[in-house]
Amino acid sequence: MKTNSLKKALSVIAMAAVAVSATSVSVLAASEADLQPNKGFTADQIAASAVKPKTDVTKVVLPKTAAGTKQKVEISVNNVDGQWASSGIHFAYDSRLAIDKNARTGAINFEKGSASADLDMVSIKADTANFTGDWAGFFITTACQNNWGGNGVIVSFDVTIPSDAKPGDIYPLDIVFKSKSDAVDRFANSASLSEASRLMEGYFFTQGIYNPESNNNFAAPAADIAKVAGLANINAGYDGYIAIEDDIPETTTAPAPATTTAHAPATTSAVAPATTSAVAHATTSAVTPGSGTTPVAPGTGTTTAPAPTGTGTTSAPAGGGKATTAKPAATTVAPASTAAPTNAPKTGVPGAGVAVAGLAAAIGTAFVLRKKED
Repeated sequence: MKTNSLKKALSVIAMAAVAVSATSVSVLAASEADLQPNKGFTADQIAASAVKPKTDVTKVVLPKTAAGTKQKVEISVNNVDGQWASSGIHFAYDSRLAIDKNARTGAINFEKGSASADLDMVSIKADTANFTGDWAGFFITTACQNNWGGNGVIVSFDVTIPSDAKPGDIYPLDIVFKSKSDAVDRFANSASLSEASRLMEGYFFTQGIYNPESNNNFAAPAADIAKVAGLANINAGYDGYIAIEDDIPETTTAPAPATTTAHAPATTSAVAPATTSAVAHATTSAVTPGSGTTPVAPGTGTTTAPAPTGTGTTSAPAGGGKATTAKPAATTVAPASTAAPTNAPKTGVPGAGVAVAGLAAAIGTAFVLRKKED
């Protein structure tokens, strides 16, 4: 039992020693170049590094109702599976965010992720010396005797969104390189002083994180900018953010009115009124007695157009007798209306009286002419 306890104690001491060497590099062995993000290499040399680790930090847009709620933040690394062991990384976050801490010890609560799950040691310690004012921050330390670091999340932790958060608020997150005479940030393999490890380290701090000096290219995705307009102008040296969506008023779209297709009106053709032809009464001619012609009763003969009213034709009788004037034939024109005339006789055969009178006149005329001839 005592042997196991002793082994455990020695293991803790060993891990602490590894952590110290990982986070502050033995200053006695460090050169001036080690204090620089590029570790003294040129941009071309760094670009040729066999291992090119790239970091990723949470970028999220929250709804307006997120004020006072908790949000998980993740710090990840990729392109470096099985190629790293020890690290010392400074991380900064907007001081308006409240990081989740142990209520008793005040230590920052965090969780190891898939990238650090197999490492011997992972810790987070608040850094109040390097981060003040608008920024708060901490220092991540990892240590391992083997290159058991992988891809994915290194650590994750919770922050509380301010209770007075407003639409459009942006809370930046950033990985920053820090160094001083007795300590320097690291990202190394188990052979930390080898050229391959130092090249990988130079890539991590110049190209693997966004920074104003050599990788000033950070930008929010277009989809996030559409929700928070201020993200279009976020600092190009940051690595992540938490943002609250803009207060965009809801747009009510009025439904399009139903389209009514007017039908062409039915075409009504005017029907010409039936033409009523006035029927002329038959022409009644005086018939000479004995001529064998039966007089036609008025109204029963053939209908003809009325003859124009004129004067009789004067004919000289044969033998030089006295000229006589023939009485023009009487013409009866039917009225336009088809109704029976109002002065028609109420009894007897229509026109009988007229026919009798005409016949008597004809007989009288014939008698006079005959007598003159005699």
